[in-house]
Amino acid sequence: MKQIICFDLDGTLTESKTAITPEMADLLAKLQKIKKVAIIGGASFRQFQKQFTNHLKSFENLYILPTCGAAFYKYENNAWIPIYHLGLTDLEKKTVFEAFDKAFIDINYHNPEKTYGKIIEDRETEISFSTLGQEAPLSARKSLILDRRPEIIARLNIYIPEFSVVLSGTNTIDVTRKGIDKGYAIEQIEKYFDVPVTDMIFVGDAIYEGRNDYAVVRTGIETVKVLGPSDIKRFIESLLVLP
Repeated sequence: MKQIICFDLDGTLTESKTAITPEMADLLAKLQKIKKVAIIGGASFRQFQKQFTNHLKSFENLYILPTCGAAFYKYENNAWIPIYHLGLTDLEKKTVFEAFDKAFIDINYHNPEKTYGKIIEDRETEISFSTLGQEAPLSARKSLILDRRPEIIARLNIYIPEFSVVLSGTNTIDVTRKGIDKGYAIEQIEKYFDVPVTDMIFVGDAIYEGRNDYAVVRTGIETVKVLGPSDIKRFIESLLVLP
């Protein structure tokens, strides 16, 4: 009987950085007729469009919060309008990029021989590192044997303690301002709609410590952990048959 259903994107509604299926898009359209739906992901707004919103036909009760909640959009007059957009300053971006350089030197880290697109991406409201690059295919990311992200994060936490640094997806590290995370996103949804967190639910695949979904736990929101899109399909279908 929750009023607002909040979903993670990668690994939950879709496979990581993969377009939503027509079947899932249809289920979300049906869900929007009876609930407000908010999607909170680490992806940039551009990636949200490429992976998600460009494949939808219904936006009547849909809200998106890219970059772990550092931005919040609603659909109005045939366009996505920002409710807020917490852009990083040039100095903040420079600080984060330099911290990555120092971390790499500290642990003698070198990029893989084969990469796809930018390794470190400026998403305006977030800086994102991807081991194989931002455009790496899912098959390559899933076959990655050595994950050195925890080592990188340990060094980043020393150099930029004023930022939030978390694991995301299959090979990504997301960096936002301290306190700007998916928990913050839930708090902003609560304020914007004036709906208590007890009337909301969050569904994600990585609701455990060290991953970016875990930040929602501190808000007290009810959570549902899923294994991926197949679980979500069953979950949404269960909501659609409730009286």
